[in-house]
Amino acid sequence: MTNVDTDTTTGEELPSTLIKFALKNGAGEIEIDTARVPGDAYREALMLGFKAIAERGMSKMTKEAYPVEDERKAAIKTKAEANVEDMYAGKVKITGAKTVKKASGAVMTEAMRLARNLIKDAMKANKIKISTVKASEITKAAKAYIETNPSIITTAEANLKAREETPMTLDIKSLIKVDPELVAKDAAKKAKAKADKPLSAKQAGKVAPRAVGSKPSPRANA
Repeated sequence: MTNVDTDTTTGEELPSTLIKFALKNGAGEIEIDTARVPGDAYREALMLGFKAIAERGMSKMTKEAYPVEDERKAAIKTKAEANVEDMYAGKVKITGAKTVKKASGAVMTEAMRLARNLIKDAMKANKIKISTVKASEITKAAKAYIETNPSIITTAEANLKAREETPMTLDIKSLIKVDPELVAKDAAKKAKAKADKPLSAKQAGKVAPRAVGSKPSPRANA
């Protein structure tokens, strides 16, 4: 039995809110006008709704997972209390709400660039020398800024779209000259990295291939 400590309220006194939800088995949708629901039925609906929220995420709390019944009941109670606290904090999943699209890697890269610049501007305003702060600290602050100001994601998306719609009109190959010394340094760096890379077990077990035109060395008699 569930008790709801609420004074009886007439349907006319209830706020008018239209609630629409999908029926099971794809049977369509139905709409409820809360102003037309009598007090007792209204409280019953609230109780069932809150009960459903409190009991979310308990599919794995089975008898197989918790052979001891008292432990299973304690786990269910703990989860229900956590669900209620999440609801109080506004973290409850809203049925029918549109899922927020996760920003792509390119968008996040642009958002981080914008955020870092804003952090650096704020540092200058507060007379903090950028050269005295680790890059990781600025990155951490930039991430925190994005979390508290998600609108910067929209700005980043707009920037990328504007770049796509504004193609490069300059002949880059005629303006940018490759430096032979830098090319050589890059090739040497890659060669060194390849040489320093440890051999895998499979590669270590391979016999080095014989050079073209060379003769196999004679085997020593046992």
